[in-house]
Amino acid sequence: YEPIFTSLWDMEFWDGLNPFRIVIDKTNCASMGAPDYCDVIEKPMNLTYIREKVNNKEYMTLQDFFGDVELLISNALLYNSDPNNQYHIAANKMKSKYIDLRKKLLLQIEAQQTK
Repeated sequence: YEPIFTSLWDMEFWDGLNPFRIVIDKTNCASMGAPDYCDVIEKPMNLTYIREKVNNKEYMTLQDFFGDVELLISNALLYNSDPNNQYHIAANKMKSKYIDLRKKLLLQIEAQQTK
């Protein structure tokens, strides 16, 4: 899963930024300009949290890793529901890249298992 994580971390959307690296939680959502974020999003997730888990080898299964990435994307799409919103557009780009990377990895695993 580390190559998938690195590819998602390295994505840049506008002005060289990746907003999905930013931690937004109950302690800072108001100061981040999203005071209702934690009312809308039950379990915040971002690439910084995922990076900590990757670095600490906390993911026991691929499904655990996939679950956090999918939660990050679904949170972004839910909170930024306007399809013209730049965060919504960025989340969809990340989703497309993630789906492609996940598919390639699962095909590689399947090929190794059938040898």
